[in-house]
Amino acid sequence: MKSAISVLALVSFVAAMPAQRAKTPVYLIHPHGDTTKCVGVTGGAFVQGAVVDIYDCNGSTTQKWYGSSPRMANPADGSEWALDIANPTPTNGLAAVLNHSGDGGEDSSPTQSWNGFQGPNVPEIRLNLSTDKTFCLDLTNGSEANRNPLQIWECFAGNTNQKWTYEVLA
Repeated sequence: MKSAISVLALVSFVAAMPAQRAKTPVYLIHPHGDTTKCVGVTGGAFVQGAVVDIYDCNGSTTQKWYGSSPRMANPADGSEWALDIANPTPTNGLAAVLNHSGDGGEDSSPTQSWNGFQGPNVPEIRLNLSTDKTFCLDLTNGSEANRNPLQIWECFAGNTNQKWTYEVLA
């Protein structure tokens, strides 16, 4: 009888735990088709304000993103992290960072909402801010060097620094 009560208590505890949000589909995001480089989080740490950068693809959770349209967020451990910018007022050269997106999967900041526009070469995309569609996620100085921080920059056609490709993992 005692073990049956223990099992019921455990089931009740597990049922009361909040469910983690869905983590699929999971994507790797690459700068303009270079599948050896991935968008990730500098230093591999999920912390408020961590810089989003380019690094050799290595399979780490900090390089895996999921799209819960219109937002791109890092699936890591089910926590509510999101791709964001370092200041609520978009300007050229502003750093792309990781910030907490709030409870229940709701954005705590409108700058965490991104639109992905398919380019002519699928799966090419451009990611621009939903709040100000004139700014796109940009590969700083076009450099694919490891730890090159990403930024936002005014969107313009033909800018390869703003062209991204993705790979579906799951």
